[in-house]
Amino acid sequence: MPAVQPVLPSPSAAVPEQLPPPTLPTLLRAAASAALLGLTAAAPTPAFAQLLPRLQLPDANAPQGPAIARFALPDGAPATLAPLMERVADTARQRDSSDIDDDERQLRRLRDRALEVLATEGFFEPEIRVTEGDQRARYVLQVTLGPRAMITRVELDFRGAISAQPQRLESLRAAWELQSGQPFRDAQWSTAKTRLLSSVQDRDFPTATIVESAAEVDVETASVRLLVVVDSGPAFTLGPLQVSGLERYERSLVQRFVDFEQGDRYDRTKLLDFQRRLQAGPFFSSVEVEVQLDRDQPDPAPVLVRVREAPSKRVSVGIGYSTNVGARTEAVYRQVGLFGRPYTLQTGLGLDKTRQIGFADVLLPPKPNGARDSFGILGEHTEIENLITRRYAAAVAREYTFARDEAVFDTRLSLTAQRESQRIDLEPDEDVNTTLTLAYQWTRRRVDSITNPRSGTVLTLRGAGGIGRAGIGELLEKSFAHGYGRYVLYIPAFARDQIILRGEAGHVIADDINFVPTDYRFRTGGAGSIRGYQYESLGTPEFDENGRQAAIVPARSLLVGSAEYVRWFNDTWGLAAFYDIGDAFDKRPNELAAGYGLGMRYRTIAGPLALDAAYGDRDRRWRVHFSIAISF
Repeated sequence: MPAVQPVLPSPSAAVPEQLPPPTLPTLLRAAASAALLGLTAAAPTPAFAQLLPRLQLPDANAPQGPAIARFALPDGAPATLAPLMERVADTARQRDSSDIDDDERQLRRLRDRALEVLATEGFFEPEIRVTEGDQRARYVLQVTLGPRAMITRVELDFRGAISAQPQRLESLRAAWELQSGQPFRDAQWSTAKTRLLSSVQDRDFPTATIVESAAEVDVETASVRLLVVVDSGPAFTLGPLQVSGLERYERSLVQRFVDFEQGDRYDRTKLLDFQRRLQAGPFFSSVEVEVQLDRDQPDPAPVLVRVREAPSKRVSVGIGYSTNVGARTEAVYRQVGLFGRPYTLQTGLGLDKTRQIGFADVLLPPKPNGARDSFGILGEHTEIENLITRRYAAAVAREYTFARDEAVFDTRLSLTAQRESQRIDLEPDEDVNTTLTLAYQWTRRRVDSITNPRSGTVLTLRGAGGIGRAGIGELLEKSFAHGYGRYVLYIPAFARDQIILRGEAGHVIADDINFVPTDYRFRTGGAGSIRGYQYESLGTPEFDENGRQAAIVPARSLLVGSAEYVRWFNDTWGLAAFYDIGDAFDKRPNELAAGYGLGMRYRTIAGPLALDAAYGDRDRRWRVHFSIAISF
């Protein structure tokens, strides 16, 4: 799906800013450059002249560095200067070693550029002296920084309607990044102005501009006085929605995504969220949201929505492989628009050696708060550890995703009616149960990257309760309660490495565990759980009449812990060492199953691929775990 294309006012685009005439700073810089360089077209500098004899009569045996010149900074120089000086030195061109005039021209240019760069870092009186080179460069430019200019005064002035919001003005001044006593840096100065303007434009005042800004430098006292004047303009309120580009859908479909009302204060975050929700749905391939900004008519300002409808039908196919379930494939058909309504039909088939599934879901348009309702049916056949399960289910669900405090939350509330049958392979007896289950799942992701997290946490909690088809007298006997939690902690280590800690726990309360659906009982083992064991091979063993283990069935309780250290060699490849321990059980086990080993990691845009070799203590054997998936 094409990326969101916001056209709301950008804090850094088309912002008129009146700067004071640069005559004084320009003259100061030019005078300082001329005084420090001492270079003219007619005569070389004294330092360079001392090198002329050597250049005119070069020693063929003298070492020659690969670069023309490099900069040498004094001890204690700010860390930001070294890469800047390296980039300046890289601009010098290689030349014939006997061309002395070209060397002088290039050294002069390097000094000019270096003085400009140092000035942007707050050094307005540096000295640069040319000395003989070494094995790294033919010349060394020794830099004496001199005093660094410090900010001594900051004046932030606000004009326009924002003057009537004293608390907001106080907040803007407190958030200003360059305070008195800090060193002056041109990059921070530019960034601070941009962020200040963006903060004003984000709410109420989208047409705000910087009408004056100045950084007044006093070279003698190494001090800088900052001045920024912002004109907020009038306060805007949101007006009627004006939608264009609709062909198959009614305007009411777009209205369902709106979580603001006409007359609300202008809020860029709300408008961007509205645009993202429209774009994330299946109805539109591109969405543009823009407020009609006219300073003469700020109340109300029409909200312009331009959409391009997405194709109504789509087929996708995916194939994959994992050591858990072997080769797998799936096909999904999606049709937007059903029975003349903006409903989405999504149906598909999936197949691997352990599971075959078919489903059909109808997705309703999102509600204004972003909640998504759906209902559907499902048929599934699984064969895992000699336990054969057939399941037929119908469900209704509501899902909701939102962000708060740098975290993303996903919730799902569902009501499922299902009929499930279970039997052990090669045995004729079959257990059948019919249940109605209400379940709620909550997930919080606070990570630096959704697909390749290096730091942060992921917490999942799930609770469910169900009843079986029984008379009133058997209601308590045919009911159950289910609880499950999973926590993952990503900890950065050193420059590249990371530690990953994972824990899982779950339990089912029921008089008769056999009637509880397998989805609400527990098995573990394999990739993503306890490595070193076959997929879902850890659970409750069932024995035949001869006392031999016939199958592994889902258990009442789950307990899993994992620790992993990943050493990343570069941005793509890494090596992991891990230790997993846990089990799924009805009664507390005497000893938990442990697995440990090494694995390779390969980062992709969809997340890291893992190839693990793990030793299972309980089975006393090595196993390889791997998975990959490709969509078409």
